[in-house]
Amino acid sequence: MSTKRLYLTALILCLTQPLAATSGLPILNLSSAARSLSMAEAVTALSSNEAISYNPAALQARRGRDLTLTHGEWIQDIRHEYLALISGNARSTWGLAAHLSQTRDLEHRSGPSRNPLGEFGVYEGALNLAYARHWNDRLRLGANVKFVRQSIFAEAASGAALDLGLLYGLQPHLRLGLALRNLGQMNDLNQHATPLPRAASVGLAWSGIDRLLLGAAIQRVRSGSTIVRLGGEYAVRRTFLLRGGYQNADTRTLALGLGLVGRAWSLDYAFIPFSDGLGEAHRFSVHLHRGS
Repeated sequence: MSTKRLYLTALILCLTQPLAATSGLPILNLSSAARSLSMAEAVTALSSNEAISYNPAALQARRGRDLTLTHGEWIQDIRHEYLALISGNARSTWGLAAHLSQTRDLEHRSGPSRNPLGEFGVYEGALNLAYARHWNDRLRLGANVKFVRQSIFAEAASGAALDLGLLYGLQPHLRLGLALRNLGQMNDLNQHATPLPRAASVGLAWSGIDRLLLGAAIQRVRSGSTIVRLGGEYAVRRTFLLRGGYQNADTRTLALGLGLVGRAWSLDYAFIPFSDGLGEAHRFSVHLHRGS
């Protein structure tokens, strides 16, 4: 069996297996930058310089280098920071990215008390190294190796994980994406290891109408839940884009956003309202490109 066929068979088998058990480290299953979040993460089959966080095969193959900087204000005073450097040509692409989630000023108590003993923080992060390559005119494969670390109060743990992805052109304006994420494990945090949030997703991206891009994806996560995502992007003008999406997640359904595009830069914003009184989230991304 050829290497390419073995890769495809392993990926499809993993996508069809049940992913049971609860998990932690939700940062690993959250799209890193604003564009994908504003489309409700219906981007499994969408090429982008943000793709390290959802499908390594979809890393955009442009000649030159891309730098992405992202800041996110999540609910419950959680902040997300993301930095990525992408370098590629017409055939292959390399990506290096760091993602950090943090929340601080949490009260420390050893039992019921009027005053806390102090404060502490929770930190989760991942360092990613990704590679994507065209195998032929229609098929593109990718992989991402990540080092993961979490810290809660005085305890810390680390681990490693692997993402696999596939992007396939079904028609000139229709692409299929498959991704399997977070295959790996963590060291014990105090006495128990945190299960990684293993997830499998399949999606489509369609661009058959000028200025309009539509995406759809289905994601199966380790907890056993299945999330359906729908999203789109419309170019009102060449330099101004509107985005939106819907997903059937428990606490967030709608997503909105916009983008401004220049010759060698772009700015993206995402707004995500949460239900159950949890508030809302905001994310800002800056992309800089150098090359042709």
